[in-house]
Amino acid sequence: MINRPLGVTIVAIIAWLSGFFQIIASIFDILGGLFITWPAIVGWISLVVGIITLAVGVGLWKGNPAARTLAALVFGLTIVLEIISILGAGTIWSALGGSILPLIGLAMLYTNSANRYFASIR
Repeated sequence: MINRPLGVTIVAIIAWLSGFFQIIASIFDILGGLFITWPAIVGWISLVVGIITLAVGVGLWKGNPAARTLAALVFGLTIVLEIISILGAGTIWSALGGSILPLIGLAMLYTNSANRYFASIR
């Protein structure tokens, strides 16, 4: 097994940051939407995704190959939720801001060094 590449370490940290920020934003969406509006529904979904993202960060840190796949799915779902939030009360700038960390994470998950690392664990 090779040592965890810096890029995978950074992606794990990005997952933690992304999950944390998603949870905070979700709480504001839920409270601002008075629990039953469209932004609040998206907020509840985002809250669950944020919690999963935190757990995925732990899996990436430990080198779990399944966490890599789940991270890609969660990062993709986060980007989709950010785009959907524009339909509610969100702005394009908030969607772009909320999508930056997941986009960077996705790109770094599939670099050559990350590919070699996760292939060596199987």
